[in-house]
Amino acid sequence: MQDGNVHCHVDNLSRQNGKGGERIAIATAAYNAGERLWSERQQRFVDFGNREDVIFEKIILPKGAPPWAGRRSDLWNRVDLAAKRRDARLAKSIEAAITRDVPATMRPALLEAFVAPFVALGCIADVAIHEDGTENNPHVHILLTTRVLELEGFGPKLTALEQRAFVKQVRKRWADLTNSFLEKAGSTLRVDHRSYKARGIGAEPTQHRGPNTAERRIKREHARRVRQEKIMAGPDTQDRHHYPLLTQRETWPPEPAASPDMSPQEREELHRYWEDKKLDRLEAVSLAEPKGDREAHREHDTRAPLQEPSSTPWFEQALDNAHRQKAERLRSANEPTRLAVYESFLLERAERLPVSREEQAALDAAREASPELHRLASELILDERLRVVRERDRAEKLRRLPSELRQKLEAIRPDVADREEDYPVPGPDGELRSPRELDIAYERMLDEYLREEPDREQER
Repeated sequence: MQDGNVHCHVDNLSRQNGKGGERIAIATAAYNAGERLWSERQQRFVDFGNREDVIFEKIILPKGAPPWAGRRSDLWNRVDLAAKRRDARLAKSIEAAITRDVPATMRPALLEAFVAPFVALGCIADVAIHEDGTENNPHVHILLTTRVLELEGFGPKLTALEQRAFVKQVRKRWADLTNSFLEKAGSTLRVDHRSYKARGIGAEPTQHRGPNTAERRIKREHARRVRQEKIMAGPDTQDRHHYPLLTQRETWPPEPAASPDMSPQEREELHRYWEDKKLDRLEAVSLAEPKGDREAHREHDTRAPLQEPSSTPWFEQALDNAHRQKAERLRSANEPTRLAVYESFLLERAERLPVSREEQAALDAAREASPELHRLASELILDERLRVVRERDRAEKLRRLPSELRQKLEAIRPDVADREEDYPVPGPDGELRSPRELDIAYERMLDEYLREEPDREQER
């Protein structure tokens, strides 16, 4: 919507659609409300249940309305069946844009205040607010019944809706109410329902571009993602209990990298949060793995599991892939180094490895112990998986090199036996000692024993 202008379109919902076919009121009602409704006239379902831009819908009834009038399916099926003529007018349709300066929390009240005079005349107002999650085009859809409401159906027409001044009255009322709510919201913007010519403005009116199929598909996909993020954005009770400082910040879930304004306590919680996420993914994989005789064969199998054929249309799959690739490129561009990207890739591959029989036994044993021991065991398992993945990557890189260069690179790396010499091992009392320290201690004990040997011979 342009600054200073308001879009409010009033039309008759007629039986004829101009293409030789017919319209049904229940189809428009299903579209507006984002529902799946049954049409008694055409004996079929009208399904718009997959719409995700319907953020508010309501049926507003006049006083004394029968119960069936509050059920959308019953209401508009009776409207369709009551209209006998081929050129019948089924309902009044109003579509109006909501200026973005009106806060989202005030928009339902604006809509209900707008239809209040029509409901007082005896109309039933079926209203909805559409917003795609990006605040690109918030707007309202309104369907008004045009006949007198009776106990079992509809009677004669409401003549007040057929007057020529009705359209101008509707447009003026929408502009006036919008300005009233803008003032309540503290906005300085004001809208006007009149044309440029009526207001003495010499500018040429713009032409409505109309829908673009590809653009609307991309917007729907983006809206679905944004709405899903909003649903998943808020921390639950368990999150607030485990991460009391992080859940008080504006961003949830938290980003992997710490913000400069984070306190040391918040940074500690952030580290613990992402460690817990790693452990949750690892345990989810372990619980999902079936147990049986095939574990021994699956232990070294690193192939990704086969995916079931998707019922999603190909163009939506292509959009998913495009969004995923773009997100991956952006994430890679934001990483400080190439090493960080590789480490993230390593972690993802390590978490996807099938759970071996030994890992499952360790997890089962640790699960019976304290939570801290279970956490420690899971971290050690993940560390071992990372080591295995790194070794495989290194072997694959060396395989691609010429033999001469490969030998020189192999010479840089110490032998496994040399590296294991420095690994600590348990001592006599359970303390960790290096193999070199244990050898020295053993030699001292042997020397002391040999020195004491002559004394034992004399005692005999």
